[in-house]
Amino acid sequence: MKRIQIKFCGMKAKNDIAYAIELGVDYLGFVVDFPKSPRSITLKQFLQTAEWVKKTKRSKCRVVAVTVNMPLTDIFKITKSGFVDVIQLHGDEQLELVKKIKGIEVWKAWNNKGKGDVLEMSKHVDRILLDSGSAVEKANNKSGEFDGFTLYKKLSAKKIKLVLSGGIDVKNVTGYLDKLKPEIIDISRGIEISPGKKSKIKMKKIINAVNDYYS
Repeated sequence: MKRIQIKFCGMKAKNDIAYAIELGVDYLGFVVDFPKSPRSITLKQFLQTAEWVKKTKRSKCRVVAVTVNMPLTDIFKITKSGFVDVIQLHGDEQLELVKKIKGIEVWKAWNNKGKGDVLEMSKHVDRILLDSGSAVEKANNKSGEFDGFTLYKKLSAKKIKLVLSGGIDVKNVTGYLDKLKPEIIDISRGIEISPGKKSKIKMKKIINAVNDYYS
């Protein structure tokens, strides 16, 4: 059975990032220039942090820029930096914009309320990230637990590459692994003390829970 990959998202504090690297997490996600979120950092801070992560010894983490309706000029600053592996579009981005993003892996966030054709969007991105709510709901901690089981199974059956997100924590992660067999899980609130402040204990427990599941 192939082990899933883990993304810790909404990272801010350097010591939290360093600990996640030490734990061997697969992806580090950063909310970039979205002031409505308490997890947001500026574009300048993000690019500096991404460079630091990539130059840190023993770091094998892939860096993810989480953006919400970001201007294309700023997106290009991210894609051309050389320190970012994935750009995650978490707003109302349309196909016209998506098609202009080159040279980087692209994930598009989606939820049960998402408007448009998710199947068409999936043809132009590397992964669809299925979430429990919008970027604004997530910023306000109102998105709740993942509720898109039907959509997840439908897209998975069509061999569309997915990321599972939304309310995942140590209490429910094994249930999601059993029911959906995700390739990648995305965790933010489930490893926090408060919005933007991560818990080393919770980060470790999630890693242990996933490792125990596959042992």
